[in-house]
Amino acid sequence: MIINKKFCVIGLGYFGQNLALSLSRKGAYVLAIDKDPDRVDLIKEQVEDAVVLDSTDEKTMRNFDIKDMDAAIVAIGEDFESSIITTAILQEIGVKKIINRVLNPIHERILRSFNITDTLVPEAETADHLANKLIIPELLESYKIYDNYHIYEIKVPDWLIGQTIQAANIRGQYNLNIVTIKTLAPQYGILRFNDKKDYVVVGIPKPDSIFNENDILVLFGQEKDFMKFIGE
Repeated sequence: MIINKKFCVIGLGYFGQNLALSLSRKGAYVLAIDKDPDRVDLIKEQVEDAVVLDSTDEKTMRNFDIKDMDAAIVAIGEDFESSIITTAILQEIGVKKIINRVLNPIHERILRSFNITDTLVPEAETADHLANKLIIPELLESYKIYDNYHIYEIKVPDWLIGQTIQAANIRGQYNLNIVTIKTLAPQYGILRFNDKKDYVVVGIPKPDSIFNENDILVLFGQEKDFMKFIGE
């Protein structure tokens, strides 16, 4: 179980509630905020802290340790003005990472003017998917295949660098299969100093393949096994 991650979820509509619950199930501390007492009641027994609060009230917001959290997610739906004011308050407080639910293109443009680049459209990014990416910064992508089985794309952990696939024994130790490895390779242009790098897929990796620093692993397995692997 991943620990020591702290998040504030503001707005407990369908998306915000599911995001808060998913983060909590994965072992994170969650402060859930909404001005609707009924929404807070629905979740208060399932997260570390749930508070009835108007997030546009800066004085009250400062009573909580939101500044020290890993991220604050503004999941407010429909209330354009509250979303913008809440975001401004979070910036004033000094929250290091703010993620906003985008309500419409105008909302997105205003957020960009605030230098907010972490935005999401809930219909395109499920709560569970976002929770995984928040808790595991090394996780690049995850795709649900069936029930609790996923494909995970992740930066190679430091402790694997220099080992062979056979020696690491990821399948035996963690019950995860390596689907393939993406490795960084130079892509030469006409001029040598314009060289750039891109990732190439190595196909089915061999047992004596060595994990390199910039590799991306594509793994298949259950979430519980993947979380154990990440916890190393």
